[in-house]
Amino acid sequence: MNGLFAGLTTLDVIHALDHVPDPTVKVTSTDHVMAAGGPATNAAIAFAALERAAGRLRPSTGAAGAGNARAEDGDGAAAPGAGALEAGAEGSGRSRAVLLSALGAGAAAEFLRADLAEAGVRLVDATAASNSSGPAVSGIIEHPGGRMVASTNARVEADPALARRALESARPWDVVLVDGHNPGLAQSALTAGTHPATDPDDPFAELEARPAHLRVLDGGSWKDWFTPLLGLVDVAVVSADFAPPLLRAPDGAQVAGFLRGFGITRTVRTQGPGPVQFWWDGRSGEVEVEPVDAASTLGAGDAFHGAFAWGCARYRRVGAPISDPRGLIRFASAVARVSVASFGTRRWLSSPELQRCVESFVESFEAGPAAEPGGPGGAPGR
Repeated sequence: MNGLFAGLTTLDVIHALDHVPDPTVKVTSTDHVMAAGGPATNAAIAFAALERAAGRLRPSTGAAGAGNARAEDGDGAAAPGAGALEAGAEGSGRSRAVLLSALGAGAAAEFLRADLAEAGVRLVDATAASNSSGPAVSGIIEHPGGRMVASTNARVEADPALARRALESARPWDVVLVDGHNPGLAQSALTAGTHPATDPDDPFAELEARPAHLRVLDGGSWKDWFTPLLGLVDVAVVSADFAPPLLRAPDGAQVAGFLRGFGITRTVRTQGPGPVQFWWDGRSGEVEVEPVDAASTLGAGDAFHGAFAWGCARYRRVGAPISDPRGLIRFASAVARVSVASFGTRRWLSSPELQRCVESFVESFEAGPAAEPGGPGGAPGR
């Protein structure tokens, strides 16, 4: 399956402490991780890990697009610039998690490139030629009392035209996810695979041109430049912190109503350990989240988004409509639950628990329509 993820890539330096730190005292961490991070980046890495897990299933379970290609088979090599999708893009049949981002320049950017390749993610680096700054950097300290984060956020200039040229050579996508940190890259990703009318006088041509795949918004928080992008989104997965303008502390129904005004009839709203709410083509409900003893919640939302995108791609590959999102939400929640069981953003990717999540989700498709995830008699997203 082919997933396109567009957004922020950061160099994450994560430390674990066994006590709440005194800000005036130098301390020694008990563990650490240095890796590529950022919402869309972590989601792409989760997508690639799920593809690997699906590729390890027995042939019958892995049928119908479950993972007949594996990201570690060599198609995950990072490649910068407009030609990133041309080499090996056709004929191999391999699955891909593709990240459209702007890494910046220097040794830190090269580290990120190598880390993404190792994670099975193919990179399209749309860093503008005029950019000379290094990548965004996040310093994260996790301790028993919570977490401290300092980040430069998106500071690398991107070239949307470069991104569009790179995406023109791509195979059809099964799902697209954007985190909105770079609006130019988000627009390029959201319009990939569309064929708008050529009438320059039609202001709605771009909005009316719909691709065959779903386009998902990772809405962790509201960003001022979201408004012109929302009409290009099919599914909004937002957090409880997502508060559009004029809605100071909105409840889920208000957020869903706001997004519906832009044509988004499918909204999923996470609430940390609370129930996941959904408004889906006229119906609404909640999915309870199983409690978990979390070692680290860093990146849990990104894991949810990556799993949600992978599930959407799975539905597309088997030609099944997502008439009921509950099974998909349960699956994404289960993957997020696996991600918080270990420190950092990488160790959980090869865990047996993740493999079991994938096997359960894939088996629910093989059982037939009655067992469709979330459907009558369907698998409960174990």
